[in-house]
Amino acid sequence: MELNIPQDAEDAIRADIQAKADMQSISLLMQFAEADGDISEYLTSEQIAQVIDQVCDTYECDKKSRSDWATVAEEALKEIGETKSNAKDFPWPGASNVKYPLLATAVMQFNARSYPAIVKGDEAVSCKVLGNDNGMPRLDDQGQPLFQFQGLPVAFLPQGPVVITPQGPSPLPEGGDPEPVWARAPGDKTKRAARVRQYMNYMLFYQMDGWEAETDTLLFQMPAIGCGFRKSWFDGRKHQSKFVPALKLVVNNAAKSLDDAPQITEEIDGIYPHQIKRDIRTGKYRADVTFNDDEKDARLLIEAQAYFDLDDDGIDEPYIVTIDHKSKQLLRIVPDFGPDQVQLAQTDVAYIERRKFYTKYGFMPNPEGQFYNIGLAHLLHQYGNVINTLINQMIDANTAAVAGGGFVASGLKIQGRGQSSSLKWRPGEYKTVPVAGDALRSGIVERTFPQASPVMFNLLDLILGAARDIASIKDILTGEGSNNGQVGTTLALIEQGLQVFTAIYKRVYLGLKGEFKILFGNIGKYADEAAQAAYMELLDDPAADIMQDFNAADMDICPVSDPSSVTRMQRMTRAQFLLSTVETLQAVGGDAREVLRRVYEAADVDDIDKILPPPPPPGPEQAMAMADMEATVRGKVAKAVKDETDAQAKMASLELDASALELEQGKAELEALKVGMGRADAA
Repeated sequence: MELNIPQDAEDAIRADIQAKADMQSISLLMQFAEADGDISEYLTSEQIAQVIDQVCDTYECDKKSRSDWATVAEEALKEIGETKSNAKDFPWPGASNVKYPLLATAVMQFNARSYPAIVKGDEAVSCKVLGNDNGMPRLDDQGQPLFQFQGLPVAFLPQGPVVITPQGPSPLPEGGDPEPVWARAPGDKTKRAARVRQYMNYMLFYQMDGWEAETDTLLFQMPAIGCGFRKSWFDGRKHQSKFVPALKLVVNNAAKSLDDAPQITEEIDGIYPHQIKRDIRTGKYRADVTFNDDEKDARLLIEAQAYFDLDDDGIDEPYIVTIDHKSKQLLRIVPDFGPDQVQLAQTDVAYIERRKFYTKYGFMPNPEGQFYNIGLAHLLHQYGNVINTLINQMIDANTAAVAGGGFVASGLKIQGRGQSSSLKWRPGEYKTVPVAGDALRSGIVERTFPQASPVMFNLLDLILGAARDIASIKDILTGEGSNNGQVGTTLALIEQGLQVFTAIYKRVYLGLKGEFKILFGNIGKYADEAAQAAYMELLDDPAADIMQDFNAADMDICPVSDPSSVTRMQRMTRAQFLLSTVETLQAVGGDAREVLRRVYEAADVDDIDKILPPPPPPGPEQAMAMADMEATVRGKVAKAVKDETDAQAKMASLELDASALELEQGKAELEALKVGMGRADAA
């Protein structure tokens, strides 16, 4: 039986059904967002199979896209760590196979310059104050700044400023200056930045196991192959950080950045079956994961940040998927978003942001605009092959010339009984042969070997020079240059030699800035009462509030790495320049004590205050000048308060005059109205 439903009623029913479906989808999405741990129990077997296939297929595709870059990177790391060379069969078995350590030298030079500059003791984080730090006064309902005197509010009346006491208004004492009521006092941003800097450095160097050592590894591997990554996260107990080699983080090479990559896959190797079984028992992984009892070898797990539409709302959501690569079993799938990342447009989901865990450190941009940066291995690859070939050819040529060799006539019988077909000599040894001297000389023809051409030496010198220019290996930087030049000349040579290094250095600081930003956000997001107590105990500052200090929404401060750092060689050269100007500085009244302090700081001398004498107390003239300056400042403040009081009094007087004028005009109009009414009555 068919029902004849009006069209408008049918549309209303369909809209209601769609609205209920949308609300159900959003409810499921929020349930995923608030979930803590694996959500595979909410998924069907078809959805799980789809997740596994998509992650594995994308992983293989992404890995293929970077194969050319990875080949050079793998060979470079093998070359740096190689302890013996392989045997060669050309031009004869056991021929020379020397590999000039060009890449290793360049990488060590970069690491030696960058690591001490970035990790200076236990200081790596700086905080930049955004905007001015002059304070922000508290305003009243009319938008005027509020003032106080000794903690009591101050009101500005026509007769002058008064203090509002519990007993009522009281005139401001003579000479008393009202002070602004600050919503944010002057210098608060700087103090907050100092607290954040101290706490974040404490976290990096004393709470995160291995951060400093892994930074050393990062600054060694990154220049070799082009990039490296750092993973930062909160595991529920403490903040963690881990160096992830570029070969272990697979991203499509066509992606412009980590934010744009559709999938980020980390290869986690060295995981044994007993570890996986332990995580299954603790609830980290799914309970239906199975392994054969005879499987004892380490396994490769792939952990991917990927997008799937698991709530069937037409919008992909970010998830973290962990899969055993060999068996293609899903170990777990957890949401890569929380309720704060779900952006709604009315009742619909607009988009969902995924969390950030990885920070990229790049050496040099890829000329083709691809994701993976190039390193010294890519730049020096061809140079290294040419240098190795030339060196081995020269060694082989000299080996052949020293060893000698030639031809012996077949009719010449020089071998005795039991002797082999060839004769070998030790130095200073003579052998007796049953042949006359003339026959011996005419029967043996020595083969001549051409010496290495001088062109080979010139070519080798040319290639080495070009390679050293690319790698920024200069005599003045490696400590082998002459130190007889003037200070300015030496400093100029250092600056010129560090041009390439400085540009790369800025990219390192850009990576550090991104890593510190993630850590800053995580500290504020996961702060609790225990974290607040530890924060105050560490800083011993009653104003220390971890929730307020690590609040990124106000945009008052931003954690950064210090880009003004220079190498120790530069610092020492500048310190030497300062020492050469001490006499001139003292002649014009300069502070030689400050010069010595900077020289000692450049030399990394401890306890400088114990070495330098305390600054002399100010003399009478200086004391009088400081008193005059203080009196001038107080006078300007008093004048500003008086001017504001006079202006308010004048404004009040003008308002009274205007009111009186309006009253007189009203009286005149009333009298005129009465006169008019009287005339009308008389008529």
